[in-house]
Amino acid sequence: MSLGRSAALSLCALALSSCVATQKDVLDLSQQSDDVKEQVEELKKSVASMQANQADLSVSIKQLREELTAYTETVKDSQGDMTKLSAKLDDLGAQLSGKVAALGQSLTDAQKKSSDDQKAALEAAKNASGPTDAFVTAERRLEAKDFAQAAKGFEAYLRDYPKGELTDVATYDLGLAYFGLKKWEQAGRQFAIVLDKYPKSGQTPGARLHYALALINLKKGGDEARAYLESVQADFPKSPEAKEAAAALKRLGKPKK
Repeated sequence: MSLGRSAALSLCALALSSCVATQKDVLDLSQQSDDVKEQVEELKKSVASMQANQADLSVSIKQLREELTAYTETVKDSQGDMTKLSAKLDDLGAQLSGKVAALGQSLTDAQKKSSDDQKAALEAAKNASGPTDAFVTAERRLEAKDFAQAAKGFEAYLRDYPKGELTDVATYDLGLAYFGLKKWEQAGRQFAIVLDKYPKSGQTPGARLHYALALINLKKGGDEARAYLESVQADFPKSPEAKEAAAALKRLGKPKK
């Protein structure tokens, strides 16, 4: 083979090799292009999905804002109604307080007037002679806790002077004398007479209290005793008897069902 022919063959082989390489590169580029296109399509789908989600989110936010606005208005209306209701309750409370205070003052004034009248009668009795001597002596013995002699003195007064000015006081004090002697039934009877015959007497708070205590000591009439003790607290809240009634109710305990 001549030198020129060898050279020509070598050139042809090189050219053929170059063509084969170029074709492979083109195929690789085409595959890469297809991959890129697929990625672009996937990216477009992702973007579209994100846009759809963003639109839904915008709608939800708008609805939430509208609901929040409506709720805020409802709260404002409720606050206004509560303010009006509170004002009405304050006015009603003030009216009730005024009425209760006036009622309490009326009861206190009535009780004080009655008590003052009886104190005046007692003072007059102490300075008088005749029918009231027995009463004054019995009163002093009751104060000294000589209950037996005090009872005799009040019994004599009520027997000899049944229409005396201090009959209600003597009846009550006779009950206290019996109470001191622990004669519960006799004491309760005297207090019941005061409540029945002299309902406006200044001895009413004490008669209710001691009538209830007599029932308790007799171990009967628990509900009746409780009712009388509660009435002392309700009708004479500022009296010393009200405090004693409260203590007695506490000892008595809650009513049995």
